[in-house]
Amino acid sequence: MRILVFCDEDLSIAAGGARQVLELAKALSLDSHTIRIVGPRPAHGHALPQEFAALSFRPISVWRVAGLRPLSFLIASWSVLRQELAAWRPDVLLWFDSPGQIGPLLALSGHPCASVLFVNGLPEEEVQGVWRFPLVRWALRIALKTTARRVQAVVSICGEIVTQMQQAWEIPSERCYVIRNGVDGDRFYPRTHDAARAILGLPVSGPYIGFVGGFFPWHGLETLIEAVAFVRDKVPAATFLLVGDGQTRPALEELVQKRGLADIVRFVGRAEYSQVPLWIAACDVCVVLHRQTRSYPGDSMKLWEYLSCGRPVVTTVGPGYGETVSAIQCGLVTEPDDAEDLARQLVHLLEDPHERGKMSERGREAVLQSHTWRARAQELEQVCLAACAATRRAA
Repeated sequence: MRILVFCDEDLSIAAGGARQVLELAKALSLDSHTIRIVGPRPAHGHALPQEFAALSFRPISVWRVAGLRPLSFLIASWSVLRQELAAWRPDVLLWFDSPGQIGPLLALSGHPCASVLFVNGLPEEEVQGVWRFPLVRWALRIALKTTARRVQAVVSICGEIVTQMQQAWEIPSERCYVIRNGVDGDRFYPRTHDAARAILGLPVSGPYIGFVGGFFPWHGLETLIEAVAFVRDKVPAATFLLVGDGQTRPALEELVQKRGLADIVRFVGRAEYSQVPLWIAACDVCVVLHRQTRSYPGDSMKLWEYLSCGRPVVTTVGPGYGETVSAIQCGLVTEPDDAEDLARQLVHLLEDPHERGKMSERGREAVLQSHTWRARAQELEQVCLAACAATRRAA
């Protein structure tokens, strides 16, 4: 198939959304599909990561001014997509939705190209700033509703988003699919603690409890900080590594100082993507929590990265997190916002290296069997084929 991929992500930035687009595009290209990506031109001095340099990429220039960027990208992307649809004649337009970016919907008018919409979140719960005004959110919702009804297939990373769209907009279930995030098992692979710690300049002794990712409200890292004192009482030598950055970091650092935990909690800061597997490997146990700030849980990319590196996980009970870990038997679950319960689970794993080892093996095996980006791309390939078939029937 010839697949035209559209996104509003700056693909030069190592963020979850950009990584999802690039990894799926690369995996589809390895399955003999021809891929062409249309997206914003990276900021000056930036470029696509080297491992994706072989992908065909048509950059769109945008005005990098807060209020004008979305509008400029909408107009420019509509024009470019019209050109690509007419000249390149793809079989499928794979559209990674961004709130308000309806360029593909406008460009598809009059073209017999199948279209697949990939939705990672609902706009009324994702947007910030001026986009939170009721009238703006209403317009964004109408745009998404119109698009979801127009395309041949709707995909999301979690079933809750698909269910909401089905119920609210009466989208037939046979047009809806769930494809979760994945991981590159060749990049994220098991290494010894000692080797990773030596490379990173960490004391080899440990033990280490780690979080590697963005600092956002839905990650509930305040609960992890509150659990530190309980863990220290049982495992005095433990160190907490918080690797990453984000909007909640200042408040977390203030909480650490207030609780007198600066000697046991280390804020590493943002790590180069090439070093992320090393920081995961340095940890004895990894943490990925979920706080209910939205009506859907999403799907944590870092969970798959932890498991692919062979690290046991402590996570929050519920869909997309605890249910996954319990099904694979690769970690323990904790109650939401319960620092004492979280500490108990962490201590249990730190004191049982044999069980940690078994969980590590199960997690890695599960990833290689069915949770790599290659496996996700094969699922997406079937969705694209179904969309093409539906378009032919309609014609």
